[in-house]
Amino acid sequence: MQLSARQQDILQAIVEDYINFAEPVGSRTVSKRIKIPVSSATIRNEMSDLEEMGLIAQQHLSSGRVPTQKGLRFYIDCILALERLSSEEAEMINNIKKEYAQKRQHLRDLIKDISRTVSSVMEYPSLIVAPKLSCEKFKKVQFLLLDDKNLLITLITTSGLIEHFNHMIDYQTSQERLNRIAAELNCMEKWFNISDINSALKSVSIVKTLDGKNKLDICNIIDCNLEDRIIFTGTENILKNPEFQNSEKMKLFIEILNDKEKILKLLTETGHVKNFMDGTIVLIGDELKDLRELSLGLVASEYKDSDDACGVLGIIGPSRMEYSKIISLVREFATKLSDILKNK
Repeated sequence: MQLSARQQDILQAIVEDYINFAEPVGSRTVSKRIKIPVSSATIRNEMSDLEEMGLIAQQHLSSGRVPTQKGLRFYIDCILALERLSSEEAEMINNIKKEYAQKRQHLRDLIKDISRTVSSVMEYPSLIVAPKLSCEKFKKVQFLLLDDKNLLITLITTSGLIEHFNHMIDYQTSQERLNRIAAELNCMEKWFNISDINSALKSVSIVKTLDGKNKLDICNIIDCNLEDRIIFTGTENILKNPEFQNSEKMKLFIEILNDKEKILKLLTETGHVKNFMDGTIVLIGDELKDLRELSLGLVASEYKDSDDACGVLGIIGPSRMEYSKIISLVREFATKLSDILKNK
């Protein structure tokens, strides 16, 4: 679809005024915002043409126009200019990087802290998907037999971050034997991964169950724990937007976010256009599938750890977000999180 410079100017004025005020935009408001002065009659004619193209819509006969999903998508793809971070924002994010780079904390705690910071700075709900542990490399492992049915596995990544998880077992073993397995892994010349740990445990006959089958397969178990892999913070920030003053809409929003399996599928499935070429995706409205009825927008960027295992950092809010700033901030936070995990 091609628009004239004037039509793009008018569409930009409508979208950006709607983003700021969440109200229909009239021709008089547009005339004050556009760069090229034209008559009100010309603006109204151009708005009618934009409406015929499906880029804007009139909700009520006496009201102004609001951008449609198609109009928002055109604005994001063809008109939007990303804002540069202010010196204060850049310094704040760099300070966060310095602070966390000095810590050696549990990986999930680090991600939760970053998620809270992202939500606080952007004033929208934030989400972070941790990299799959099955894609990570580790330099140390420790097994602690808590009781006959629970095994605590502690891992230290190549970047020095700590990860641990509890695994229920249905086989017989001993702490002494588990210590021996850990020592063998920790003495490996190269880093090891979850598959190496799994193989080491399977190779010891004493960890077999009474029916002779080994039921310890931590490769899949650890990545299926979505409560740990997907972190949401700042859900209450959605209430700052007039679209979510309705209690039923807010209830639906929370219900959808609680279905982490759908969120993970949405963020990791292939086929989405990465709008800005650097692993950033911007999805709006119907593109969010199970969230379509809430007219939401999602901005997310990939980040990577020292083993190039990928995670996702993003924010979710109304479709009328200030994308020019949000995209820049999400990108920068994702870049800094990558730097922290890579010890840069």
